[in-house]
Amino acid sequence: MSKIDQERRRHRRSGIRVPVELSYADTTIETRTLNMSASGLRLKRPNGLFIQPGEAIDISFQGASEAPLSALVAHMGKSHIGIQFDEKRFTGDELRELYDLAPVWQRLLVRSKRRLWRDSRRIGVFLANTLLRSLIVRLVQPQFIFAVYGNRRDTDTYWSPKMAERMPPNLVLGFIRNQKARGLLVASQTLEHELQADSDKVRRYIDQLQQDFPNAKRFALVGRLPTFAKKAGIDISDPLVEGSLGTRYMIRGVAQQMQARPQYSRETSIVVLGGAGRIGNAVCEDLTGLYETVIAYDPRYERDEEITTEQGTIVRTSNLARLKDQKLYIGLMSRGDLVLDLYQHIPCGSLIADDTHPCISLHAREKLQESEIAVEKVVLSHPEFLMWPRMPAWNHRDIPGCLVEALVLLQHPELEGDGFLSFCQHAEGMGFSGRLIKPLAE
Repeated sequence: MSKIDQERRRHRRSGIRVPVELSYADTTIETRTLNMSASGLRLKRPNGLFIQPGEAIDISFQGASEAPLSALVAHMGKSHIGIQFDEKRFTGDELRELYDLAPVWQRLLVRSKRRLWRDSRRIGVFLANTLLRSLIVRLVQPQFIFAVYGNRRDTDTYWSPKMAERMPPNLVLGFIRNQKARGLLVASQTLEHELQADSDKVRRYIDQLQQDFPNAKRFALVGRLPTFAKKAGIDISDPLVEGSLGTRYMIRGVAQQMQARPQYSRETSIVVLGGAGRIGNAVCEDLTGLYETVIAYDPRYERDEEITTEQGTIVRTSNLARLKDQKLYIGLMSRGDLVLDLYQHIPCGSLIADDTHPCISLHAREKLQESEIAVEKVVLSHPEFLMWPRMPAWNHRDIPGCLVEALVLLQHPELEGDGFLSFCQHAEGMGFSGRLIKPLAE
């Protein structure tokens, strides 16, 4: 993560309070910030002030070099006002200037709070995987395990190198509930790039999972873990769950929603970025039932190829020129920020539905926004789902697509091998639904 990204993350969660002036209907009102982000503010609501969401206002920072900024009222709470800038995006330097407007004692207090929060989280992880681990497993009695991995930034959030030496290789990081089913989020201490490079480490991870949780009925493998497992010669069958059916179900629902938006209602084609991948190939076939043409873009294709199916046409290509007239995109690349190699070929007004892991970062989304390209995150939801604490960049009630297959098979084990359409019918009947949300700002 770059220094600018770190700076923006600090400001988003800083709680720094600096004076501002809010101009509305020929009236100027003084108040202060409760929080700041690259694209908006949370302000203390002055007594007696009421502004309808959607109203335009001007914001001035007292003591800053910034000219008054045009903004919209996003929402009104009892004690705060949510502000979204119309066109402005703060740079790292601008955020630092605003941060420095706060008194020194306040900045020191904020740093202390952040350090306390980080240390508390690390202590919680350490206790959950040493003194309390056996108790947690006995209390939860997990029916399923969501097996995940991370990069160095993720792991540093949850534990230090010294802590890692005293904890088991696979760490319990969260509790998951869907209706009556209960499970655990379990992460390997082995980093993503190590799993990708060393099949022995993948085999040890999967073997240890099944030894640690012998009573779990399903093990859902996140992201690229099924690919790593297949490369390692691991047979992904009961109780291991590849997860592709859940992801395909989620993307199919989201693609229908994209097509239903008025500005895209005339689009007859869609692009799958990463169309040559394990899931990408299947997604392209699924989407021919919704769009006349599905463009499977992937640098791994050596030549253009057009495939006609019963329902539509799939164009496999690595030619960037194929993107210039397209408005709808599904992101399935190995990591979200690969989109920075492509965005100059994507036209203004386009929408990317992001299902990458790790997802498209704030820095990349800002680059895309400069070209008027919108990014929304693909998630699955269920009214009775809960993950606590949430995964990075996820809401605690949103479900990764690769987990849903395991949740469906828990209730309907007879579906194993039945096919995609049968899975979709049962997933929909159980209340799972794909949707697009604004990415979390982190």
